[in-house]
Amino acid sequence: MRKLIQLGLTGLLLISLSACALFDEFNSVEESPSHDLNTYTEQELIDLIETLLPEAYQRVDYDLDAFEEALTDMVESKSDSVVGIRVFEETFGTGGTGSGVIYKKDSGTYYVVTNEHVIENYQRVEIVYERNGMLFTIDSNVEVLGADPNTDLAVLTFESTRNFNTVEFADSYDLSVGQFVFAIGNPLGFDYYGTLTMGVVSGLARYVNSSDLEVPFIQHDASLSPGNSGGALFDINGNLVGINNMKIADQLASNINFAIPANTVSRIIYDLEHNGRVIRPYLGVSAIAQVSDCGQDYGVCITVQEGGAAAEANLENGDIIIGYKLESWDDYIEIMNFNDLREAILNSQVGDSVSLRIMRDETIIESPYVSLNSHPDDE
Repeated sequence: MRKLIQLGLTGLLLISLSACALFDEFNSVEESPSHDLNTYTEQELIDLIETLLPEAYQRVDYDLDAFEEALTDMVESKSDSVVGIRVFEETFGTGGTGSGVIYKKDSGTYYVVTNEHVIENYQRVEIVYERNGMLFTIDSNVEVLGADPNTDLAVLTFESTRNFNTVEFADSYDLSVGQFVFAIGNPLGFDYYGTLTMGVVSGLARYVNSSDLEVPFIQHDASLSPGNSGGALFDINGNLVGINNMKIADQLASNINFAIPANTVSRIIYDLEHNGRVIRPYLGVSAIAQVSDCGQDYGVCITVQEGGAAAEANLENGDIIIGYKLESWDDYIEIMNFNDLREAILNSQVGDSVSLRIMRDETIIESPYVSLNSHPDDE
């Protein structure tokens, strides 16, 4: 293809230079010196084309070997942080299988995050791991610390003298559509333990209409199958960007898959570790999702509820929230729509101090810091 492009441009250059020579012959008073284009080498013509048309000709080299090496190194270092989970239910004696991700080690105790629906109705849970192509089971000292059906996350611990790697959490606010992501999990059980699939981020802060979960999903197209639930979604550097959760199973849909963002995971597992349940923060606003209720191009037009942080910050009905900042953050994050606001609230904790950047009568105002209370339904 590159040779065809070069030849095509060379032909155009020949025609253009010939036309210029004819024009000069009819319009010049003094005879211009003649140039024999056949004296140019092919490389000299290419260099001349690049000089004349710098925006129309670019050389692009992709180092695929380096990309493959980075990917295989990432899988080698992080794959054993993804384990299998086998559940035995009280009613049936057996249950299903899924995946989990080791995110912390404390002496000989490992902490695993998975989906709540993976361990739902559990009586007993086992951890399954692989070494040298062989499967091993940890069936004692496996404990469920807590589970939250609203975000579909759960935290387990297990004890082992073996060494397992742990994951580092990415900042999921830094994700971009088009970024490569890699799923590792156990599709269709443990016969395909540790399967790797590759895709791109297809969308951010997605809320699935058919789901009751309060989660701003990452949409991606790395293939998922039953058994991938609770498994990892990595970036090329081996940082955890999300926990795989579900896919749209429809004959009309293809590779529409979802993961819970790392920032949300990090926030929820803190509560599950320390409280055994999630206590949601309460901003105290309502809005119409995906509708520009105040005629704005971006932001969230709000109605203020009593007893929330927004009322304490003196926000008013019709204010447009365009930024959200916890006191521990360096700057405001942009709030472009209602989904952005829901994600920011979900990623905060009760007791955090928050400031809101709002637009009121075309004037931008930053509220004082106020504390987030617990959600009334969680009290």
